[in-house]
Amino acid sequence: AMQSNQSFELDENPWSKRKIAFRNLESARAALSAPNLLDSFFKEWNATLDFVDCSKQIGCSTDFPRQLPLHGINVLMIGETGAGKSLLVKVITGDNSIVTSSTHCGTTCELRHKSECGLRWIDTPGFKIPLSPEEAEKKEQSWWEKQKTQFTWSRWLHRITTLMTKRDLKVRPLVAVYCHRASSRVIPHRMLEIFRIPHSMQVPLVLAITDVCSVDDTALAEVRQAFKDVIMQLGYNGLGKPASLIEINSEEKTVRGHRYKVTGVKNLIEEILNSLDPRSCLHLVRRPWIGSANPSRKEEGSVPEAGLLQDEDAVDEDEDEEEEEGEGHSSELDEGEASSSSRHKKRDRASTDSAGSSKKVRS
Repeated sequence: AMQSNQSFELDENPWSKRKIAFRNLESARAALSAPNLLDSFFKEWNATLDFVDCSKQIGCSTDFPRQLPLHGINVLMIGETGAGKSLLVKVITGDNSIVTSSTHCGTTCELRHKSECGLRWIDTPGFKIPLSPEEAEKKEQSWWEKQKTQFTWSRWLHRITTLMTKRDLKVRPLVAVYCHRASSRVIPHRMLEIFRIPHSMQVPLVLAITDVCSVDDTALAEVRQAFKDVIMQLGYNGLGKPASLIEINSEEKTVRGHRYKVTGVKNLIEEILNSLDPRSCLHLVRRPWIGSANPSRKEEGSVPEAGLLQDEDAVDEDEDEEEEEGEGHSSELDEGEASSSSRHKKRDRASTDSAGSSKKVRS
């Protein structure tokens, strides 16, 4: 459209096809502090739900997804202990009061930090990824250690699943960010167990390799390739989108005599905003109980009632036509029906007289 010098209608709607890009981290932070950043997204969100309400064939309730503009969009931060989740939220929001594991014991409970634009960052406690079953066999762990490790791991997977399926938009995330420190070990089998939870629920997944300056180029290339292989095994979600990979250095530091700046945080913010899709509201609509009307359609009563009135008028007209057609035939049958009815009346009187006489004799 731009090459043909035509007006580009999607310029006013960045949630359709255009990608969001910032010049630097400061401009990205300024965008997150703008209260109207997500207005066009919520407009498209409600427009899609209006289409569902107007479609008689769909018949789904849209009350639940319509609550999203009131609560905002949740971004779930998950990862191992010390992966840099809290530090990343601190750099994005600019809130210096956020406690990180570098100076304290780290996050021990779920914390929510809100940006002025409506994004809510859910900082979760870290966990430890266990070894794969094959590696556990080689290490010759005891039965008790295996059961304890599996129980703890199952609890974390269940917790993530609960957050993804929560019927409360104050908690339920629309984007998931997995943080992995570059110096940590990559265990594809266990990571796929985590990634498949949001991926199967059509929640955009962003994989962030943090603290990339802590390893050399060779080690970083190995970690990068390992994550690419995991993304290939994970495949595409129901919306046809794969997981994205971003390399991040959350803070300035000096490593091996070289000063590293903050990198990748701007790209993470861009990826989160670009992954938002108003059509994802279709995964939150619910079908009403069998036989019940759609409770979300508040203005649909006038249309169906008009349709019912038209149907009733048509039925009345058909009945009038049938009565007019039957008048000619009824005149021919009046005499026969009158004679037969008189005969039935005489029989009824005779039966009642006989019954009365029998009662007197018995008395």
